[in-house]
Amino acid sequence: MSHLLPSPMTRRRFCGGALATACATTQILRAQVAENIHFNVAEYDRARILAAAADALKQAPQTVTATAAPAKALEPNTYYSEDTEWFPAEGAAKSAYERRQGYTNPQAFTAHRDALVRMNGIVAACVAAWRLTGEAPYAQHAMLHLRAWFVDAATRMEPSLEHAATIPPASDGHYRGIEETVALAETVRAASFLCAYNGVATEDEAAALRKWFSDFSAWLDESKKGMIAREAKDRLAICWTLQAAECARFTHNSALALECSHRFKDKLLRQMNFDGEFPLELHRADAYAASLFTLDCLSVTCEVLSTPLERLWDYTLPDGRGMRSAVAFLFPAMESRARWKYPADARHFTDWPVRQPSLLLAGRAFGRGEYLDVWKRLPVEPKSAELLRTFPVRQPALWTVRPPA
Repeated sequence: MSHLLPSPMTRRRFCGGALATACATTQILRAQVAENIHFNVAEYDRARILAAAADALKQAPQTVTATAAPAKALEPNTYYSEDTEWFPAEGAAKSAYERRQGYTNPQAFTAHRDALVRMNGIVAACVAAWRLTGEAPYAQHAMLHLRAWFVDAATRMEPSLEHAATIPPASDGHYRGIEETVALAETVRAASFLCAYNGVATEDEAAALRKWFSDFSAWLDESKKGMIAREAKDRLAICWTLQAAECARFTHNSALALECSHRFKDKLLRQMNFDGEFPLELHRADAYAASLFTLDCLSVTCEVLSTPLERLWDYTLPDGRGMRSAVAFLFPAMESRARWKYPADARHFTDWPVRQPSLLLAGRAFGRGEYLDVWKRLPVEPKSAELLRTFPVRQPALWTVRPPA
């Protein structure tokens, strides 16, 4: 009967058991801390949300059809833009252009891009106000803009970016144009609430919206430009995954959602080094702004892809890289710009940071009150249209609640 006797306690067994207990305790404490930080973003932001929505109610829809693209051969429903970092080369032929990274060519055509950013700001503000107050006019006005952009044949945008981020004198677009439409992720988020069982969208409107974003996600996943962006080694792949993931959730595309989750874990997290930096962004002339934008998009992607069964905020690569290290690297420089240890950006260095969504989402996910404190005291959002183009979240209250299925 000796085989029934308990095995003797050894140093290895004792240490192993103690370590397992300590790890389990740490996880429980982290969960308890996160639960103890109750921060109702919608109520905290109530005055700003209602002010933004009141202004939004005065704005009529303005889609890509409102401003003709310089490329006259394009259909009026085609999204067109020019890469703002390319300038006419000085003293060269009229058709010669050169890139000036970190600078913006004021002559570049950005009307469609700015109209899309404007639309998302209006829709997001109205949906946030509707969820806060229950007042139907907010939701109805949001639907007015969504119908114009994605449903009505005369004004809708075609669901592709074949002519985005054109580099003159070319007439075709560039795959980096996928960075320009990160605001669509929040538009999809807002549309989810309007198309829910207690929303205001009719069945036909909800079906039409899901059809547009299903077609757009198909373009992202199957077009040549989309595939190049998806396989990029820098923030472009993060922008692709953010949009594809939110479209997949809204259109119930489980295969695409699973692909995005795998890419987050196997590709996107590997863009950072062991210190939590994104090395490819640090070589830019606007490295500070680029790092903030990259972390914001990655954080929102993490939020989109996290589920009750798999919280990607806690996921780490075997070498320890994960969202904790990414946020920990940039947090000191968001708390105080003076702690940015690399050269200042060529332009707009003092215009950042604002209320970066990475601070809010990570603060809630990790129970880090200091992240939330810094988020609260920062300016709400960029003031200029130029900077708003690279700000993915206008209404954080839409991202701190679970969206409808």
